[in-house]
Amino acid sequence: MFIGYYKSVNSSKEFYSKKRSNLNFPIQIEYNSDRYLLNKTIQVFSDSQEKNLIDTARRYGIEYNIEIQSGMDD
Repeated sequence: MFIGYYKSVNSSKEFYSKKRSNLNFPIQIEYNSDRYLLNKTIQVFSDSQEKNLIDTARRYGIEYNIEIQSGMDD
């Protein structure tokens, strides 16, 4: 499973996508009226690894589990 990490083009905003089974993440998206670029993808091997990622996002106030539309079935 994979999670995409996106950073805003115009600000310091960032977020983690929902987990998906493939690497079919769009490179550029618009979310909440801001443009974001895919910064990296993270391969999640276990539930505990996903939990650690979410805990870190919460600690730093980063949104997570954001649904990303790829235009193709996931």
